[in-house]
Amino acid sequence: MNLNLIQKYNIEDNIMNKAVACIHKNETGVLRLSEKFFNKKTSCLRFKSDTVRLAAALCASEKTYEAYKKMGIDDEIFFDTMHDIAVWCENNANKGLKNYNWIVNHICLELFKIGRLQFQIFKFPYVIYNYNKTPIKFRENVIAIHIQQGEKLDYNQCVKSIEKAKIFFSKYFPDYKYSYFVCDSWLLYDKNREFMKPDSNIIKFQSLFNITMSRPADAQAIEKIFGKREKDVRCYAQKTSLQKAAKEYMMNGGKLGTGFGCFKV
Repeated sequence: MNLNLIQKYNIEDNIMNKAVACIHKNETGVLRLSEKFFNKKTSCLRFKSDTVRLAAALCASEKTYEAYKKMGIDDEIFFDTMHDIAVWCENNANKGLKNYNWIVNHICLELFKIGRLQFQIFKFPYVIYNYNKTPIKFRENVIAIHIQQGEKLDYNQCVKSIEKAKIFFSKYFPDYKYSYFVCDSWLLYDKNREFMKPDSNIIKFQSLFNITMSRPADAQAIEKIFGKREKDVRCYAQKTSLQKAAKEYMMNGGKLGTGFGCFKV
């Protein structure tokens, strides 16, 4: 276990110590799990505790780092990418890693945080979508954009991030041919304009995409704006301007949702 490496992920000390103790207690078992996890065999962690899942991910990340070094990818991108482990531990009240099916993308070198945004090598599988409304074909190679929580969604930083990503994939994955960047997020819901200011960071972010589809599925928006769903709209918090605006919108009969957007490379 390379403690000097994993400590740079900025995972909360208590759960980090528990994961390290778990590794020391059963190093052979955890390493076996980490090997499978690195090779995308996520089923090996299905019935494990969140602490064991974190321990396996941390051990697997050492192999990921070796692969980064072999490819010549900057350490800054590696540590920015692996910091998402800390983010998802925080989302799990620092009890360990629950969302291992997401983190496996980072471990197996399919997702990278490059500047403000995350970029994932991805085949377009959205079978619920109407393909007559998008230029992208089913199973076509794309780069999916994700927005890590915890940082300001600055428009200029997002533009720089996308430009850096184009260079990154051209340099390190020259054989991966794609024509579109895509994003599926509550941030791209077309009706956000009905309660957000035109100069808000979210509306500016929308302008980067050709939004082809929106649907009133509010689970992601509720989670990201309020943290959890309440039985009564009147119970939602109003600590931020976004919370106030979204709550007022829902009180007046509006519904939050999610949207899909893309743009050509």
